[in-house]
Amino acid sequence: MFQWSEESLAEEQLKVEEEPVESPKKKGKGKKGKKDKEDIPAFEKPKNWKTMNKKEREAWMLQRIEEWRAEKEAEKQAILAGAKEKRIALAKERAELMAKDNAEQEIRRDILQKIVNLFHLFEKRKMDFENKKQLEAEWQQYLRCDGLPDPRVVTQMNTYLHVWKGNSACDDEELNRRCVEVLPMLEMLEEFVANSRQYTPLQAQSYNEVRLELREQLSSAIQYASYSLLRDLEKNLKFHSIKLATYEREFKGLRLNLWVAVRMPTRKPKPLEPDPEPVELSFPSMSVAVKLPKVIDGSCVCVRAARSLIDLLSESTRSYGLAAEMPNRYEDLFVFNVKEHVETYKLKKEQDDIRNKFYKEIQQKIREVENFLKANPYTKNEKEKEELDNLNMAEPPFLPDPRTFMAEQNDLAFKKYLKTCSVKTRSGEVNLRKYRICGGVLNLDLLTTPPQPKRMRDSVTLTTLQLPKTLQPMKYQIQYRAPSPPPAGVTRTPEEIEAEIKRVETEYEKLALVFIDLPQSVMWTEPPVVCQWQEARKLWTSNYINDYKFNEDKLTVQFRTGVLWPIGIAALRYSNLPYQGWDMRPDPESKGVLISVTGVSVTMTWLCLGNSVRLKWIANATTSALKEYFDKPFSVKRMVQIMREAACDFFPDFDAYNQVEGSCPKEWSAERHNYHAMAFLSRAYNFQWSRWNAAAGRRNIVMQIREAVDKKREAKFQLLLVTSQQASILQANELSQEFSCEPILGFQFYTDLFALNMSYGSVDARRGAFSVKYKLVETVFEMLQELKLSSFS
Repeated sequence: MFQWSEESLAEEQLKVEEEPVESPKKKGKGKKGKKDKEDIPAFEKPKNWKTMNKKEREAWMLQRIEEWRAEKEAEKQAILAGAKEKRIALAKERAELMAKDNAEQEIRRDILQKIVNLFHLFEKRKMDFENKKQLEAEWQQYLRCDGLPDPRVVTQMNTYLHVWKGNSACDDEELNRRCVEVLPMLEMLEEFVANSRQYTPLQAQSYNEVRLELREQLSSAIQYASYSLLRDLEKNLKFHSIKLATYEREFKGLRLNLWVAVRMPTRKPKPLEPDPEPVELSFPSMSVAVKLPKVIDGSCVCVRAARSLIDLLSESTRSYGLAAEMPNRYEDLFVFNVKEHVETYKLKKEQDDIRNKFYKEIQQKIREVENFLKANPYTKNEKEKEELDNLNMAEPPFLPDPRTFMAEQNDLAFKKYLKTCSVKTRSGEVNLRKYRICGGVLNLDLLTTPPQPKRMRDSVTLTTLQLPKTLQPMKYQIQYRAPSPPPAGVTRTPEEIEAEIKRVETEYEKLALVFIDLPQSVMWTEPPVVCQWQEARKLWTSNYINDYKFNEDKLTVQFRTGVLWPIGIAALRYSNLPYQGWDMRPDPESKGVLISVTGVSVTMTWLCLGNSVRLKWIANATTSALKEYFDKPFSVKRMVQIMREAACDFFPDFDAYNQVEGSCPKEWSAERHNYHAMAFLSRAYNFQWSRWNAAAGRRNIVMQIREAVDKKREAKFQLLLVTSQQASILQANELSQEFSCEPILGFQFYTDLFALNMSYGSVDARRGAFSVKYKLVETVFEMLQELKLSSFS
């Protein structure tokens, strides 16, 4: 056995330490050397390196390696210390943020709750006023004693419908009486259904059931009256010749025309029969003309043209109504914030438990590794040391900020709601969430003339009775689709093109040609869609419409169709959205509030005065629609109905975000609360749209605001930022290069716009918020809710 001296052991240790430095130089090209356990960098050599001998160089190198290791260890300890400081700072930041949130929530419990109670008080006073008004109207109807039911009393309406159904006679005089009686009832019932919040769910459901039953009974009455007229042509129709009889009458909300070619005795056919001439009909009272194809025998045809000003068909389609009601539609901002605060605090506690559990497990592992290192001090234990460093640097899994996470969850829930509201339509089906039938419904029917009475001796009349006693349609149905244009790059010879044109014209001759002058009572801003009612499937379809032409100057449409079903003219519902701008200001000439909204095509101005809203002005109108309603007082719901019937829909539903590109949906509870605050301040402030609102996000509402109490000096507009948490005046303005959410210097915390005015507004502005009448406040509030200015501008 060899024995080692202390000097030789020191020399051997020196050689082992020198190997990592010298080994890279001894590696041969293309040969694998031993992999180094420690990656030592190339140090910068001192100036006297060349004058040093070998031992001095080795001593300097060892010293430099030790210094490098010490620096590396110090850097590692600094990183560990920085990680610990970062953890402490993040924990402190979270605690401060939650403490701030709790402090703000306490302010909301004090101030926002009082503001919300004030808003609820005004809503209750408005509902009490409407209920009192309805009771007075019921009493006036009782005193009138005109034999008609009161639409406000469901039992009377049910009795009226029961008696009507039992009445078998239904001629044109009966139809005229029913139109006069029923249309005002329908108008009232539609307003009741629109204002369903002031009734109990059972009352609202009963009103809606009665309304639908009344519409169905009126539709049946039109059919029965038409059948009754055709049962006796000689008595009911006007004969222009022995072969031709017509009927024309205008009812309230309905025009009815009949054109009958009386069947004559058949004659012996000629050896060479000439080609039949197509029947061309014109109905001037409806501004409609139709040219029937040659395949229809014009010698014994019966055509009914009926134009009803109200649409009695669309409501039975599956795409007519809103698929799902907006969740928490009437939830106030205080309840919303309390719920969100509770959920946020609960989530933060769960996250803290996850972090504490993680750090507890890490500390336990660290103690185990440290105990192992203490138990084995004479081994290198590089793996354990590296594991210890990794444990000291370990961070818990990423946990999002609770407030941000709750906002994202609300956004996902709203997107899910919009998805449930989307309607998938079949090929050719008209989606009535995107379009609306305007100008009423035109019935063009090919009918079979029922058997006529035959007069015998002694005033005896014999009539063949066919069952069922209803209108019998003539069989005519041709479905044709014009061929699509050839794909790009395909060339055709002139002969092929001419042959294709002739084939198309031959097919077109088999179809009926219809000309319609569009009514001037509708605002036609875009080419309408012509569709037909398919009774079997209960939908509007354009599958049978061909060769469609729209004349924008004359406002006429022309098309060919293979069936004569009820015809509807559909206009795009939200053709004026998104808004290009809006403005709300006090009316200087009255105690009302002016609301101006600029759409894509037209600009509308309304005056909210007391309990009613009036249409004041229309700019860029394409027709004379709505002029008859200028300066006439209506309720907000009635104004919405009038505007929608005129294809001027500025009142989007909650699913309109699916149809309108460029919309910016906001958190509804905050948006609704802000509209109520704007209504309170409508006589003291001028509000305007801001170009920063669309890109501000779902939780931020940005608009311009300035006081309007001093009419001699106009203040400058400032940017107002409203969120579900607070309201603030921003440093940025409308002309700034970039948008910033930083409030002006020294700005305090305000829970909402109303609280901001109470502290930040002038004395006159604060006084104006409490001097405004509840009727005006609720009218402006309801109008803003229908317009949804913040979500579509």
